[in-house]
Amino acid sequence: MYTDHIIGIDEHLKWINHLKTDDKQIVFAVLDEQNVPLGVISVNALDRKHKKADWAYYLTSSARGGLGSALEYSFINFVFGSLGIQKLNCEVISGNDAVIKLHEKFLFQKEGIRRSNIIKDGKRIDVHFLGLTRDEWDVGKSAVYEKYSGVLDKFSISIEWKSEDEKTV
Repeated sequence: MYTDHIIGIDEHLKWINHLKTDDKQIVFAVLDEQNVPLGVISVNALDRKHKKADWAYYLTSSARGGLGSALEYSFINFVFGSLGIQKLNCEVISGNDAVIKLHEKFLFQKEGIRRSNIIKDGKRIDVHFLGLTRDEWDVGKSAVYEKYSGVLDKFSISIEWKSEDEKTV
């Protein structure tokens, strides 16, 4: 995460209220079967003209066992299918090699590094850029599913969202 300070309730509420009118991002809570929060997943920098977006997710330390993989697979399908995006981008902080490898398992390609891009823990660090096109996903998603079905099938992912015309997707 880029933010490393403890976020207070006022800052949380301000962010939530901003989301209500922000048409450039959609944020989802990740909940378990008992509606206990496990994290958040979002699509950001939505650009409907160029049909591109960024995305990210964050899970609690207790959310393990392949949930990140299952979310990634399901969310990529959602973004390309329900939102009509043609290019999906993400950023990974330098040193988080496990996340870069995870994205690559789901067909993301390295696109570059922005050197000394952010300050984290008082130090300037690089940010890696990765991207995936809808065409790449359409060609490769079946092979991805076959390779990782043992993990993906452990979870039942449901993405509930109302589009602009109020139809639940």
